[in-house]
Amino acid sequence: MPRWPVVFSTLTAAKVESISPEEAARRVKSGEWLLVDVRLTEQHETAAPEGAVNVPIYETITMEGADLRRLLKAAMYKSNGVNPVDPNPKFGEQLKAAVTEAGAKGVITVCEAGGTLKPSTNFPEGKPSRSLQAAYRVLADKLAPSVAHLDRGVYGWYQADLPMSGDYKPDIGRTPMAAAEPTLQRVNQERGYEMRPEDKPVEAASKKLWPW
Repeated sequence: MPRWPVVFSTLTAAKVESISPEEAARRVKSGEWLLVDVRLTEQHETAAPEGAVNVPIYETITMEGADLRRLLKAAMYKSNGVNPVDPNPKFGEQLKAAVTEAGAKGVITVCEAGGTLKPSTNFPEGKPSRSLQAAYRVLADKLAPSVAHLDRGVYGWYQADLPMSGDYKPDIGRTPMAAAEPTLQRVNQERGYEMRPEDKPVEAASKKLWPW
């Protein structure tokens, strides 16, 4: 996975859409689009948008069978208070298989908070996220005919009162979106939602809100 500026410029040049939860639900209902949850498997199994297929772009590093590199990486992550992860080496083939099985014409990638491609004063190249990284992979590796990105992620889906499986509690992000840069500012950019006045109260989010 290239660094974020490359991902940002590629997605922007390709005019990849960031769509609302309502639009995502409409496209999925049409049967032509597949909602792909790229969060960790354990996150998806706890709670997820109804109908979403889990194809994690990262996987949790476990101590069982880990080589020295993974052990050192896990230690570095934990020292920064984040969940130790590695890229999922089977992401491409798993996503392609899911698209083929569903007969989908496009995929909508979704992670916890979504990130954004909209430039701002604080973030001139938007805010990186796992779902935007996944959209880049879909585009670069031609894993699906079309790709879109879910604005505000699973949290936005929840705020839109759309159906969910499991008991969803927002998790602002102790999993970095960029596995190669766990100690850099990219971790901080993954912490925090774009809270809006109309959002329904969420205790977990209010306790852990990262102020931007």
